[in-house]
Amino acid sequence: MEQALNPVDWYMKLLAPLSPDIKLDLISKLSESLKDTHTYSKKTSSKSSDFFSALSGAWEDDTSVEDEVRKIRESRTSNQTRIIDEF
Repeated sequence: MEQALNPVDWYMKLLAPLSPDIKLDLISKLSESLKDTHTYSKKTSSKSSDFFSALSGAWEDDTSVEDEVRKIRESRTSNQTRIIDEF
């Protein structure tokens, strides 16, 4: 059984064929991303929170949650419409 690669080894295999210039550019961008890490998590969580807050109540419908769930379940086909040709 083949041993799974850890993420660093996986990326190294992926990046191996790239030119030195591209690798240096990647290093530069990774370095910059590390410098911005402390502000990144705050920005992301704040934006995510604002995004979902803005969507809250956006769906205007008189249908109850139970009716929506029932409609979704009734519309599922579970491959009932699938036609498999025999060889």
